[in-house]
Amino acid sequence: MKKALIILSLYVIFTSCGGSDTTTRTVQDTTTTTVQDTTTTTVQDTTTTISVVGNLCDSCTYLSISELSSKPSEVPKLAWDDSQRILNENTNTDNVENLEIIINIGPTTELYFLDNESYIQKGINFWQNFNLPEKYYAFFYSYNDLDWAINELTSSGFEGGMARAPCGYEDGICNGANSGIYHRPPHFGVGVFGIDSSDSIDAYRYGPLHIHEVTHSVVAAQWIGNATNPQQNANDASPCWLNEGIAHAAGLSIGVDTYEKYLEIRKSQVTGRHIQPPYNDYSASTILNYYNESIPGICIKNPDYVLGYSIGYLTVEAMSAMSGSDSAMRMYSLMANGKNFEDAFENIYEISWNDAKPIFSEYVSSVIEDLFNS
Repeated sequence: MKKALIILSLYVIFTSCGGSDTTTRTVQDTTTTTVQDTTTTTVQDTTTTISVVGNLCDSCTYLSISELSSKPSEVPKLAWDDSQRILNENTNTDNVENLEIIINIGPTTELYFLDNESYIQKGINFWQNFNLPEKYYAFFYSYNDLDWAINELTSSGFEGGMARAPCGYEDGICNGANSGIYHRPPHFGVGVFGIDSSDSIDAYRYGPLHIHEVTHSVVAAQWIGNATNPQQNANDASPCWLNEGIAHAAGLSIGVDTYEKYLEIRKSQVTGRHIQPPYNDYSASTILNYYNESIPGICIKNPDYVLGYSIGYLTVEAMSAMSGSDSAMRMYSLMANGKNFEDAFENIYEISWNDAKPIFSEYVSSVIEDLFNS
């Protein structure tokens, strides 16, 4: 189910992302962005001083990691509420980033969802306190318009081969999605979205997917100004469970408009994606091994990459309930400024990753069991 795409000599790896909430179809993703820091706190390193976006909510209630297993029903509600808080505060501020969104639709493509731009904007608003690209280009097309997409990407200054990322080579269908930061300056965001009418029944395609993809762009954007190839550096710094987990957590929590709908799509995304062996073992020991094998820069090629949409997502949801729904992106800001994943995690969550992962594995295993049996 994972697809990794290396386009010609782009030096950009597009990682698998997105997907259907009722089937095992794969929706691919990659992203691009640049970041504006507004409110920052200073983190003292042994050799350098790093500025990272701070948690703006001193009055919010969060759980400790030790409370995850004893209060599992509170986790999704706390994560949902905090996502809504951040979105509302950022949308209503006078400092909203005026990021240009360029939508391109294939000439024969029939869209089943017409609010594409508004949900891309919603994702941008949510991550307003972090780096954003100057522009975000989004291309929507069916398989019949694949040649159009190749030409349109080329004429927009990008590699036309990117258009093939969301498309199957055997079934003649484009129903994936890829988004990332373009490797050449000024590092615009570029998203390619395959459209197929069979997906029109999938709630995930009506907003959550768009926010998921934009989030990948914001992740990579943290390296703009810090690396020659921000997308590659982001891929090399992040465990794969975190890469897909942060995108899915944002997409699902702000892509639907009620908590009840959130619980519905949360369950369908976790239980409906990969229930065939060997990806149907969600024991705590298997999840712990998945964390251990999710090695930055290497895990993108692992066959269990797809577990980022379930295990990774539920892990980030728990992290959101512990320290805010933007806490994982704050961790990326630290990584973009030179910290490795383990140090960044401990800085944000005040527990080492080595001590945290057995607790997360027990919690996530229990949640998945409950979701399958409820």
